[in-house]
Amino acid sequence: MGGKKYIAVAMLGLTNLSAGIVQGEILAGTYYHSPSGNASYTLPGDIANAAVDLENTFGWKKENDILLQADFKHSLPFLPNLKIGYANLSHTGKNNTTDFFWGGIVSFDGFVSSSLDLELYDITPYYTILDGMIEADLGITLRNINGNITVSTFAQNETADVESFAPMLYGKTKVDIAGTPLSIECEANFVSTEETTFYDYEISARYTFGAGFGLEGGYKAFHLDSEELADGLKTDIDFKGPYTMLTWSF
Repeated sequence: MGGKKYIAVAMLGLTNLSAGIVQGEILAGTYYHSPSGNASYTLPGDIANAAVDLENTFGWKKENDILLQADFKHSLPFLPNLKIGYANLSHTGKNNTTDFFWGGIVSFDGFVSSSLDLELYDITPYYTILDGMIEADLGITLRNINGNITVSTFAQNETADVESFAPMLYGKTKVDIAGTPLSIECEANFVSTEETTFYDYEISARYTFGAGFGLEGGYKAFHLDSEELADGLKTDIDFKGPYTMLTWSF
C-alpha cells in the first residue's frame, strides 16, 4: 500500500509540475481557398507535356478544407517550444478540353475530370525571441506533403502520387492590443532550392473569450512551385483565401 501511495503522490506531483511548466493552445477550423496556377505531368522518357491551367482547363473552384493546430510552450531553458499543424487541400473539377495532355493522355479532345487531394503535416520546433505585448518566434518547420492528382477521361486514368519532405524557415509575430482581448498575428514558412520554392503565410486577428476560448480569423496562402513533388510532375500552384479557427488555450 505504501508503495502505491508513493507512486500516486509522485504522479500527482509530476502532473502539477507539468501543468506549471507547459502551456499551450489547440486550434481547429476551416480554410476556404481558391486555386490558381498550373501543373504538368509527363511519363518517364516522353517529351514534356504542356502545363495545364487549374481553373480554366481543370475547372477547379473554391473549396472548404480542414485546419488543425496544437502549440506547446514551456519554461525550460534551451529546449525549443513545439507546434504541430495539419492542413488539407482538395479540389475537383470537370471540363470539356481540346488537345489536352496529361501523363499518358495525349492530344485528347473531350471531357476530363480531375481531383487534387494533398495533406500537409508540420512539426515546428521554435524559440520565442521576444515576449510581451509584442511576441516574436523563430524556428524550423519540418513539412511532409503527400496525396495525389488524378486525371480521367472516359477511357484513361492517370494519377501522380505526391510525396515530399521539406524543412522550412518559420517566423511569427503577435501583437496584443492593450486593454482589449484582441491580438494581431502574422506567420510564415519559407524554403527555396534549385527546383523547389514553397512558402505559406497567414495574417489574422484573434478575439479571446473567457475560459481560454477564442476565435481567430484571417487570410492564408500556400505556394507550391516544384519539380520534386512526384516524378514527372511540375507544379506552380497557389491556394489563397480566408480561414476561421476556434482556439482553446490552457
